Amino acid sequence: MSAHKNILKGLAAAAAGALIPLAFAPFQLVILSFAGLCVFAWLILQPLSLKQLFWTALLFGFGLFAVGVSWVYVSIHQYGEATVPLALLMTFVFVLFLAAIFATPWLVLSLVPRKPVCLILGFASIWLLGEWLRGWFLTGFPWLYLGQAHLDTNLSGWLPIIGSQGVGFLQAAICATAAIILQHHRQKPALYFISALAIVFYLASALLDKIEWTAPQQPRQVALVQPNIPLQDKWNPALRDANLQRLLDLSRDHWNTDILVWPEAALPLTTLGNNALLEQLTGYLGPETSLLTGRLVFNPDNRRFYNNLIGLGAARGEYSKRRLVPFGEYVPLEDQLRGLIEFFDLPMSVISAGDAQQETLLAGNTKLAIALCYEIAYGNQVATDSLDANLLITISNDTWFGDSIGPHQHFQLAQIRARETGKPLLRDTNNGISGVIDHRGHVLAKTEQFVATSLSATVVPHIGSTPFSRWGQK
Repeated sequence: MSAHKNILKGLAAAAAGALIPLAFAPFQLVILSFAGLCVFAWLILQPLSLKQLFWTALLFGFGLFAVGVSWVYVSIHQYGEATVPLALLMTFVFVLFLAAIFATPWLVLSLVPRKPVCLILGFASIWLLGEWLRGWFLTGFPWLYLGQAHLDTNLSGWLPIIGSQGVGFLQAAICATAAIILQHHRQKPALYFISALAIVFYLASALLDKIEWTAPQQPRQVALVQPNIPLQDKWNPALRDANLQRLLDLSRDHWNTDILVWPEAALPLTTLGNNALLEQLTGYLGPETSLLTGRLVFNPDNRRFYNNLIGLGAARGEYSKRRLVPFGEYVPLEDQLRGLIEFFDLPMSVISAGDAQQETLLAGNTKLAIALCYEIAYGNQVATDSLDANLLITISNDTWFGDSIGPHQHFQLAQIRARETGKPLLRDTNNGISGVIDHRGHVLAKTEQFVATSLSATVVPHIGSTPFSRWGQK
């Protein structure tokens, strides 16, 4: 009977974890994350051995990531050209690895005194510790943080103050409180106090939501170009001119806009020593127009490639990506893994990280904070970079994720970064979702996926900073 109960509890933990990703885009059923987390809190806050703690957390984490990062399979199979069995195996290993990272901090729960207040704070603190660990270990994977689903909930007012991880802490505390009430209903005074405190934090968000932490500047006209170039064509030298012509054609109506944005690696064959193409592009631009384009560059001085964004025309400066994607932009254990399968030889997996400190880009007199692709997931980096900026720019190529939930989650991250920092954001991608987001994280305009198109809008840059940008995840 005991073994049967353990199996049922394990299945319940995995099912609870699988509910969490349904709170994120494109589903946005936030109530399910509360349900899943309450079940997990109820399971893991019971008296358990170290082994039981680990396995309960591992199964919950496996359900969380098996659903939440299922899009990894698309990258491995469709674009890494791994066979179906191999792609499934690699996805399974990746999910299990993330689940193990998630589960490890929960061993600390065995040291927490078994009093309601201690258990609630312990649960929320370990949840926060686990998210921090996942965002740091091996360059980090800050994906599916609980608070990233709260852009339009009653906890959203806390985002500019404590960020998405802080909001995740609040949700974890609320769910732990519910679980403790079910388990310790006899200890009424303490539980009444805790419940009242949770309600205060929840309701205070409505007041905080009315605060404008940053101030508007003069509106700017912007345009985003989404070329929708297939990956097999994008990296084909024979199609270089055709790909460039598509970008030019889609930009034809926007040469005189204030800020024109092209996506990540839009110029994949541009090098630092080849300025002819950059001069050609500058010639198309109006006198007040700033073109921001992604490119892959090679520095002959140190013989390294960089994933780079450069400003042309009225824009000044360039930025090289600092946070690289393992296997996507560089290959850990390169000597051992390269050549085994196509996945370890992806076109951009030879990238080096840019310098930690880089110059501020300008588009006219508008200061820009840049996050290339995956970097938009790092709340601390974006918050720090946004302090003196007026506008956030992120460019990406989500083609690697196909028609999966990945691009929707990625776009939602951009919305959260705008809300945390109080700065509007432009997101331009190769095949969508591209969009213009205001300083509160609301979408002003966006494109459909898998179409070649351009998007124009008016955006209002902001000056100032939120408490999270100043204090952040330091």
